[in-house]
Amino acid sequence: MSKKEERKRRREDKAVLSETVIASNTRFKGNINADDTVRIAGHFEGDIHCEQLVRIDIGGIVVGTINSALVIIEGELNGNIESAKQVEVRSEGRAIGNIKTEELAIAEGSYIRGKINMSEKGKKPVSFVEKRDSGDQSSNSEEE
Repeated sequence: MSKKEERKRRREDKAVLSETVIASNTRFKGNINADDTVRIAGHFEGDIHCEQLVRIDIGGIVVGTINSALVIIEGELNGNIESAKQVEVRSEGRAIGNIKTEELAIAEGSYIRGKINMSEKGKKPVSFVEKRDSGDQSSNSEEE
């Protein structure tokens, strides 16, 4: 796979298949140290140290600090992200705290309150609109 193709891959696709999950309707207080992916769909209070991907699903809440290579926020983070390579805040995502990352993607409709520190010179945050439902594109298709 070329470097150009690698950069276009979704962040989830770069993560390992094995994952630790805090399921919806679950509350957990403590710290997580993981080599593989961590997915939060419930309520987690504590720090997360992860070698791969930390993903906060819609409805998921993290109160604490995240230190991970990749971070995707679709739910809510109340705390800081430290030393991430890539952070993506999707349209339903809320991040309240400071973010330190090399690359940042911010979806239309997301919310961020805090300081953003991007460590590489020349890199800028990227805005994006998440894929629309196919029903929204019906006016673009030709009818016979």
